[in-house]
Amino acid sequence: MATMRVLQSKKDFEEFTSDDSVSVVHFAAKWVDVCAQLDSILGELHDELKSFKCARIEAEQVPEVSLEFSIQAAPTLLLFKAGKEVDRINGFNPGGIKAAILKHSAGHRVCATAKKTAVSKEALNERLRALINKSRLVIFMKGTPEQPRCGFSRQAVELLRSIHADFSSFDILNDEEVRQGLKEYSNWPTYPQIYLDGELLGGLDVLREELADEKFADKLPKITA
Repeated sequence: MATMRVLQSKKDFEEFTSDDSVSVVHFAAKWVDVCAQLDSILGELHDELKSFKCARIEAEQVPEVSLEFSIQAAPTLLLFKAGKEVDRINGFNPGGIKAAILKHSAGHRVCATAKKTAVSKEALNERLRALINKSRLVIFMKGTPEQPRCGFSRQAVELLRSIHADFSSFDILNDEEVRQGLKEYSNWPTYPQIYLDGELLGGLDVLREELADEKFADKLPKITA
């Protein structure tokens, strides 16, 4: 780690601790020998964990900050997130320092992971919406209309072709993300899945039942000569 940053004013301190990352502030005193040793330990931990930032502040040279946080002696380490104190380690306690940093940076990683997961799920849902709406009538099936790879998909295609329906298809065997994501998106666990005008119609049995109604069959898009 490069030379540890030294905070020389309350403004420096507030700027350093204001963001969402784990910020470790070492309240030190030049005449206390273990403070230099603690700086070295913080540097080694930073190089190892890379999940926090740290700085040193001379407790007596910036008294307004020391008083605000009730610093009684050096060394004292305070951990901050978003400007708020989240942990405190009094005295020389290297093991306690690492445990506290891991505790609070782990929470940061979990939040970051959760946020990333949420973004990824929304991106998948956007993709599914686009696939569902790529034409008025869409069948998500195993295989293709020309080469179905399960009996239910083959029967669904035969029913649609028997009324000359104009439909597009998607082979879920070629895309596991779509295969699993669509089950959750539409709360329908099996394939094929048939969509009409962007809405789930159902599977093979539902399609067969609906096609028994001539009015329903008439409203499906048809292949024109």
